Amino acid sequence: MIILAIETSCDDTGIAIVEKKDGKIKTLSSVVSSQDEIHKKWGGVYPTEAKREHQKNIIPSLEEALKKADLIKEGGQKKTFPEKIKDILQREEHLLKEMEIFFSKYETEKIDAIAVTVGPGLEPCLWVGVNFAKALAFYLQKPLIPVNHIMGHIFYFLKEGASIEYPALALTVSGGHTELVLMESPTSFSLIGKTRDDAAGECFDKIARILGLGYPGGPLVSLKAAEVKDKKTTLNINLPRPMKHTADYDFSFSGLKTAVLYDFKSRSKDTQKNENYIREMCQEAENAIIDVLTFKLEKGIKELKAKTVILGGGVTANKALQEKIKSMEQEFGDIKFFLPPKGLSTDNAEMIALAATMKEGTKKIDDIKPNANLKIYDKM
Repeated sequence: MIILAIETSCDDTGIAIVEKKDGKIKTLSSVVSSQDEIHKKWGGVYPTEAKREHQKNIIPSLEEALKKADLIKEGGQKKTFPEKIKDILQREEHLLKEMEIFFSKYETEKIDAIAVTVGPGLEPCLWVGVNFAKALAFYLQKPLIPVNHIMGHIFYFLKEGASIEYPALALTVSGGHTELVLMESPTSFSLIGKTRDDAAGECFDKIARILGLGYPGGPLVSLKAAEVKDKKTTLNINLPRPMKHTADYDFSFSGLKTAVLYDFKSRSKDTQKNENYIREMCQEAENAIIDVLTFKLEKGIKELKAKTVILGGGVTANKALQEKIKSMEQEFGDIKFFLPPKGLSTDNAEMIALAATMKEGTKKIDDIKPNANLKIYDKM
């Protein structure tokens, strides 16, 4: 079975193709078109702009993915699209024209199903991917598989052919999500903890904005924090660890961002621009976020007797977090920890395709709609 997947939940346009054969999964291609440079001026993702970029990037990404997978050939036919497709893409006029041009030039072959992210995410962005997936599935007469974005961040380990023991704990940490999920089986999920306000990645972005570092914030804060290792800490900055010791598994990072802002405003103009201050603030902020994440994760491992731990999302690329997870793996010994390989931590369609291989059955094209607030346990 060959699955073509589409991901447009935020600001990365992703197209990927995977093949599942004899129980093994092989990635044939994965293309991601990033919008980081575009959103730098906003200091974060501007949904309307992100939607327009998805509309521009999705056909070129499709073409590149199909060529890399060797599943495309010239020989399309110039014909009028069915009214059904025009109806699906009535709000995506540019996309409709580009799709008509594409299929007048090319033919695709061997695709067995289309998978698409239906949520959670930014609603304007989700609509682009869902509408395009519906139009593509109708045009190719292939089944359509709706996929939860968070499931993508969890099931990336399928690429390595790995198996996991249950119960498993999955911590998804990204710009839009901070969730702790208990898995009793491949199809049984319980959301046991989530952020009550800002996600961890969002907190990194806001702190970077306060300090004037730019966007995306996580990598920039991490780079500055790493510089402190070679220099002596002198400012003794102490930030709170919100909700670290509460009895639940929930998170909160809005107060941490506010604490950084208050400290920043209390400093002189010269100090605010001082590299030493920026480095030390970044290190303390990074430490605070990692302390809370790993404390709650360790609490869950012990209390819920987890046999496997899965981490997913863009924040897992943070080197300090990775070092902490590796030390936890040594501490627990008999528990297997999974960290996404390079390229599978940030949003991409490959993880959506991998998650789609775990799903049974499909849905009618007309019944599939995006849900910006989709939960891991929601039926689709």
